[in-house]
Amino acid sequence: MPVPAPTATEISQLAGELGYTAVSDSADEYTEMIAGMLGIYDALDAIPEPKPLPDREPVSYYVPTREEDPNHAWEVRASIAGSSTGPLAGVRVGVKDSIMVAGLPMTNGTDVLSGYRPAHDATVVSRVLEAGAEIVGKTTNEYFCMSGGSHTASSGVVHNPHRKGHSAGGSSSGSAVALVTGDADMTLGADQAGSIRMPASWSGVVGLKPTYGLVPYTGIAALDGYFDHVGPMTRTVYDNARLLTVLAGSDGIDPRQRDIRSGDYLRTLDSGVRGLRVGILTEGFGSQNADAAVDRTVRAAAESLRGLGASVEDVSVPMHSLGAALWTAIAIEGMAETVLRNQGFGFGRADYYPVDMMEHLLGQRDNVGGRPANVVLFTLVGRYVDQKQGRLNYAKAVNRARTLRAAYDGALQRFDVLLTPTTPQTAQPLPDPAASAGTSIQAAIEMSANTTPFNITHHPALSVPCGRVDGLPVGMQLIGRHFDEATLYRVGRALEVG
Repeated sequence: MPVPAPTATEISQLAGELGYTAVSDSADEYTEMIAGMLGIYDALDAIPEPKPLPDREPVSYYVPTREEDPNHAWEVRASIAGSSTGPLAGVRVGVKDSIMVAGLPMTNGTDVLSGYRPAHDATVVSRVLEAGAEIVGKTTNEYFCMSGGSHTASSGVVHNPHRKGHSAGGSSSGSAVALVTGDADMTLGADQAGSIRMPASWSGVVGLKPTYGLVPYTGIAALDGYFDHVGPMTRTVYDNARLLTVLAGSDGIDPRQRDIRSGDYLRTLDSGVRGLRVGILTEGFGSQNADAAVDRTVRAAAESLRGLGASVEDVSVPMHSLGAALWTAIAIEGMAETVLRNQGFGFGRADYYPVDMMEHLLGQRDNVGGRPANVVLFTLVGRYVDQKQGRLNYAKAVNRARTLRAAYDGALQRFDVLLTPTTPQTAQPLPDPAASAGTSIQAAIEMSANTTPFNITHHPALSVPCGRVDGLPVGMQLIGRHFDEATLYRVGRALEVG
């Protein structure tokens, strides 16, 4: 769209904000030069935009009633048929509402995207349709995907399918619940801090955060390009490996995909764990928010691997305890910049930019009244740190993430997989809507200490159910070498089938 020509007064005011005090003496000259330069945007609009992602005509959909969807797993239900044959023929797939499905509404958990319908499918959506699956709707996720609880979506809370009034985990909350209720056979989730693995743990399903870049992120709402991941959520390890086989591989667009290695994840699935070396990561247990019963359940499940022929030993990676802080230093500034200042996408990347979504967000950039407390907090801290020290802390944290990555890599030279509780506790009660900001924020972050580090070190991490405490599921997190999802599946499958 054309950029309107400025007035000399506007340029003088802008120059003053930037500290260019001398411009006021030449405001008319600068205004004339700027007006001439704005012609480049007319030229930009004259160049046809490539359409790398598939599109379709609008499709029929509906918002399910409370009776149909008592846990609020779904934003909309639909039926988009895929190919008549393929490895996922007959499979019903739910799609997290941060992932674009052409023709279906997309809110990404927030009211500011109300009325937006993407024109294109994300790559992962195209791949499941080409593999024969049916898209059966968009699953509820948290406000801009920024909560590990399930209480921040603008459309309402998501209830744990095992206990009403408890959190389902977030931010891929509905994607987990829809599996437990049987409304979907497989679902797609996105993971920046554990948003696949945390709801998998609390709702009792299988969730994989793949190695960074293994699955293309093209056509998905971003939080920060350094730790964006998308991956499969399923009821079984077998189905998870089956779905990853379809999703993995380069799409030629996503700049996160560099030197990736994908394969057939079903081939070695039932090879067992005999001879594998499993390291119990001691710093993943006994944290401040840990439930001792959860720790015991995970350790007991780890011991069962010994009975199946694996070597099981404790291993210490002291830096693991600092991983959540390192993630936060990246996330606070990265999220504030991407989501709240840059219309939902970072710059400087040869990425796919959904201009229609960015244009929609531009029109809503002053609509901040409905933001939940955790989003408000991140915004305030991000802006404050930026004012005081610019981007220095983001830069330092990204550099230091390599040190953390090397620490895990050192342990993974001795062990084939590392093991922690996915979440240090079982599903917690949903906070009272009238609770303080601090209570709401605590309910959004209290479960994430073991998951966040691997988003910034980019190791694959798989959450599998491994027992129950007081009737609620317990998740075990398995961490592997980069692009070695196959070994994680072997271990998870052994736990699943005994």
